[in-house]
Amino acid sequence: MAMADNRRRILPYPEDRLPGRCQTLGFAEAVLLTNPKDPQLQGEVDDKYQYSCANKDNQVHGWISFSPPVGFWQITPSDEFRSGGPLKQNLTSHVGPTTLAMFISGHYAGQDLVPKIRGGESWKKVFGPVYIYLNSAPVGDDPLWLWEDAKIQMMNEVQSWPYHFPASEDFLKSDQRGNVSGRLLVLDKYICTDLISANGAYVGLAPPGDAGSWQRECKDYQFWTRADENGFFTIRNVRPGDYNLFAWVPGFVGDYKFVDYMKITPGSYTELGELVYEPPRDGPTLWEIGIPDRSAAEFYAPDPNPQYMNRLFINHPDRFRQYGLWERYTELYPDADLVYTVGVSDYTKDWFYAQAPRKKEDNTLQGTTWQIKFEVRSVVKGSTYKLRVAIASATLAELQVVMENGILKVTLSNPGGIVTGIQYNNIDNLLEVLNDESNRGNAVICFQLHVGIGTLSGARRQVQQPVKLKSHIVIRDCSIKGTEFQVMVENEDQVEVSFTRKWDVSLEGKVVPLNIDKRFIMLRGCSGFYSYAIYEHLQEWPAFNLDETRIAFKLRKDKFHYMAMADNRQRNMPLPDDRLPPKGKALAYPEAVLLVNPIEPELKGEVDDKYQYSCDNKDNKVHGWICMDPGVGFWLITPTDEFRSGGPLKQNLTSHVGPTTLAVFLSAHYSGEDLVPKFNVGEAWKKVFGPVFIYLNSSYDGGDPLKLWDDAKQQMLVEVQSWPYSFPESEDFAKWDERGNVSGRLLVRERCINDDYISAKGAYVGLALPGDVGSWQRECKNYQFWAKADDDGYFSITNVRAGDYNVYAWVPGFIGCEIDLGELVYEPPRDGPTLWEIGIPDRTAAEFYVPDPNPKYINKLFVNHPDKFRQYGLWERYAELYPDKDLIYTIGVSDYTKDWFFAQVTRKKDDNTFQGTTWQIKFQLDKVNKTGSYKLRVALASATLSELQVRVNNPKSPRPLFSSGLIGRDNSIARHGIHGLYWLYNVEIAGTQFVEGENTIFLTQSRGNSPFQAIMYDYIRLEAPPSSTFNNTKESRGAELRRRKEKDKGSSGSKRQSGF
Repeated sequence: MAMADNRRRILPYPEDRLPGRCQTLGFAEAVLLTNPKDPQLQGEVDDKYQYSCANKDNQVHGWISFSPPVGFWQITPSDEFRSGGPLKQNLTSHVGPTTLAMFISGHYAGQDLVPKIRGGESWKKVFGPVYIYLNSAPVGDDPLWLWEDAKIQMMNEVQSWPYHFPASEDFLKSDQRGNVSGRLLVLDKYICTDLISANGAYVGLAPPGDAGSWQRECKDYQFWTRADENGFFTIRNVRPGDYNLFAWVPGFVGDYKFVDYMKITPGSYTELGELVYEPPRDGPTLWEIGIPDRSAAEFYAPDPNPQYMNRLFINHPDRFRQYGLWERYTELYPDADLVYTVGVSDYTKDWFYAQAPRKKEDNTLQGTTWQIKFEVRSVVKGSTYKLRVAIASATLAELQVVMENGILKVTLSNPGGIVTGIQYNNIDNLLEVLNDESNRGNAVICFQLHVGIGTLSGARRQVQQPVKLKSHIVIRDCSIKGTEFQVMVENEDQVEVSFTRKWDVSLEGKVVPLNIDKRFIMLRGCSGFYSYAIYEHLQEWPAFNLDETRIAFKLRKDKFHYMAMADNRQRNMPLPDDRLPPKGKALAYPEAVLLVNPIEPELKGEVDDKYQYSCDNKDNKVHGWICMDPGVGFWLITPTDEFRSGGPLKQNLTSHVGPTTLAVFLSAHYSGEDLVPKFNVGEAWKKVFGPVFIYLNSSYDGGDPLKLWDDAKQQMLVEVQSWPYSFPESEDFAKWDERGNVSGRLLVRERCINDDYISAKGAYVGLALPGDVGSWQRECKNYQFWAKADDDGYFSITNVRAGDYNVYAWVPGFIGCEIDLGELVYEPPRDGPTLWEIGIPDRTAAEFYVPDPNPKYINKLFVNHPDKFRQYGLWERYAELYPDKDLIYTIGVSDYTKDWFFAQVTRKKDDNTFQGTTWQIKFQLDKVNKTGSYKLRVALASATLSELQVRVNNPKSPRPLFSSGLIGRDNSIARHGIHGLYWLYNVEIAGTQFVEGENTIFLTQSRGNSPFQAIMYDYIRLEAPPSSTFNNTKESRGAELRRRKEKDKGSSGSKRQSGF
């Protein structure tokens, strides 16, 4: 086999690689020849990757037969159709005998060089032609001469490119192509004030993208050349299209990109003139190690283990191709890692060519830390030094950033900014070491681009029909990785680091169009660390929807089994393996699993579903996990809701089986599309999410680990009282002196209850973006600030970011949410006195009847629990309780705590389809005002793809008196919620609709495609006409006030108790 003048040799037979003749080494491709057919090969290593080659050098390779003397050669006359540019390495020829022409591969690159063709994306590419050349020599001549002839033929093919004879019109001939020429110069003022010729620069055209993007480009064509010693270059035979001109110059770091797009047309010749590349440089060089040539060839490559040699590479420039050199690192540095002293060490001898892991005595591997020691004679305080690190290769490895304060150590990938390790209390890593490092601790984004038309269906939707998305493609930017790292603060009291990812047009359709800055802070003496992020969308950037963003931590499943999120919501949790078949059985949707054979037997027969542990924003301040041995707690503390969407009642996930802990900033859970921020072209936006605090605590020897929850609650109070923090470095985070405060008193005036003002006890009062009444619960782009009024209605909203707001409020016990800002008096919607009412206006359905679950599907935590609505499958109990007809509620007889089902769900029919349901409210009217209008007020706590229809006294009326139309995407039934978004409907009923005596109002939920289409009621009230003389009396007002007081007193014990 021959592939270069110094890379040709006799190769083993394929049989030599089979058992009995060889020994497999560290991976399947590498074998030790123990009994080859050719004895002279015994003891050598064979591995096809030893014969790989960079594209720029991979133009001819093949095989020679000695008898008869025949050559078989693979000639590639151009690299234009290969992926990855001139330095991309590919296989050539190897044992088989095999000869390859590689066009696309992930070798020496990984997934970055795997083209990903999306649905709706058109693509066409011509690969080749390549030339299979055969030659022969007269008998008696040296067959090795055939290699020299093959090289000559290769040069002929290169000079003949592009060929004129391919018949396909997709292959472009020379007159259909263009040419580009110019001169590249380098300006590095710290080396020379004059321009330097870019001698030997690689200059190329590739699809538009960032500087350096060409090396990951694998769908389109690339065209490259090398500049001469004066920097002049010509790129010939370029296919028409839009390109960027890229370059890199040996001897200088970084990548060059010409500022303008290049448009190549048939027959064009573009002269660019002089181009100047200014390599990245902030100041003069203090020291440097290596040569910036995009390889590690100048560093020390050791001799191989004599047992694992390929004789071709003994005393060879490519000695790094020997097998097993990575094992030599531990042999050369048995006790401590590499230490390099600037001015003393020699990188050709003292810098190992690869920073490999160290093999431990138990045959496991661990990462390594190299040291660079140097003297600085004069330090410029207050200034920033710049360390530039150019990496020639990386394999599942990362340069890391370590923050340490003597209590804990946090390791982050660089420049990705992913939390890969948290060391605390003698546990080397609290995060799941079995996961990939990108799946341990990081921010996640799910977003939609406004491109194309698609259909979305699957686990996230519970309705069984797909939903058409108009001009959206959903993309999950699963692991937000930074591309640049910077230390923002480093002193004896604080470290703050930043990982940023900038967006530009080359990333369109690939990642969310946001500038993202992820920050991490560690303070002296602090048992934890802080994290926050700054998102920015510039005005000219594409439109998109931001479906979700959150921080997720995946903890070690062998350590953390006990989860806590409230005093009455904490328990031992299943292991993630318990959710997989055959240990777990999926139920109506993937999130809900019946544990049929869990590792912990006491969990058998329970249901696990992450939505059973969701929580309102107002109560979601601290949650996390406890490890029992040693006693260690991992807690996510959110000191404020100001950066969360949807206000105090928006529900989000917390902690669940994984073990997983989440800080959710934006999500559509329990709300649907209404809580998805939608950004248009021309809309600028910036928001700070966080900081949140990751708090770690530990128990004393012999102490009860469950007490760590109490400590975490105390720490949460400390963080809440410390808000807004004084230490975040970003100017986008507003400190306390950049904020304002609002205070006042809220009163309620209910004319039909009391002529006097009533204190708005327990009212939620907040500031949010200007909008309609109640718009705050759908506001998801900006900040919100909320407080709860005291017993006398006084409130104080503190630490409000500067801006324009409306004041909003809602008062438990009263429907609606509007405030008269002049006197801060709230007059709830009211036309006349109450004839009857059902429920408590508190924006939940918690006061209504929640049945016991099917014994086959229980979560023991919620047995005899205030949140029994979180049990699985309660929607199926409706048809069991009302097998023959739907719910009938009789005013004055029925009790809503027992007789009003908590959700108006669909009914399952015998054929396993579903139908809507109609509930009846029966009531007596002794007198009817035929000339007046009655008002039916219906407050909904949740709606999921439902339609509410109201009829009066005639259930078969072809047209309802009122229809809400299709409303809601809360999915609260499937997600074990008791509320979602709030809806208030005011239905006017003419007096002529009623009769004296018994009347019936029919409430129909008409949609019936799924078990999860449902309505939850908050409160229903019927009011008499405002001019009614027989109802609107002082006596009736007094009776109503007494009735309301009795209700408040009687219902106080049934209200849900909120934990932390």
